[in-house]
Amino acid sequence: MTKKTSKYDKILNTFIQLLIEGGYQSATISKIAERAEVNPSTIFRNFTDKKGLLSAVVDRHLKDLSTIFDGVSMTGNIEDDLVVLSKTYQEFQADHQEIVLIGFQAALEMPEINKAVEEIPVLFKKILGDYFSDMKKQHKIRETIDVEAATMNLLWLNFGYFLSVIRFDHPNISTSATDFYDKQIRFFAKSLV
Repeated sequence: MTKKTSKYDKILNTFIQLLIEGGYQSATISKIAERAEVNPSTIFRNFTDKKGLLSAVVDRHLKDLSTIFDGVSMTGNIEDDLVVLSKTYQEFQADHQEIVLIGFQAALEMPEINKAVEEIPVLFKKILGDYFSDMKKQHKIRETIDVEAATMNLLWLNFGYFLSVIRFDHPNISTSATDFYDKQIRFFAKSLV
């Protein structure tokens, strides 16, 4: 790894951490430089400005998104498959939560962020829709299941859980990942067969 790449990644990772901690407005160039232990001019040289940093985060996110479900294989067991798909989605969301957080904070001022945030559920919806359609053809889910409704319900269930994890600490509205997969996702899967 070259020094430039190392500094580039260090700056970008520091920016992401500051986004998660305090949002876009509080992630100033001086804070980034101080935490990344670089001169502000290094940031400007590599990213031009804060919007350039944000653009690099979006680019990284979209690149990672293109491979999110690579290597995920389905077994045909509805419960197990939906748990695997949900875990993959949740792990990706957790690893890229800065995009979602900034998307909520600054979507109106920065439409490119909104577009990046939308790409996650759009891809997940396609994967789920294809999966449910295939399982219906194989008679592994009930003939009466509305594929679009099942797809949207599982999408919303996963997105709601993700939001509750990154936003709420109250024990009455939170649950462990194990409980989410074993109780919520498996319960949903059983309703399909």
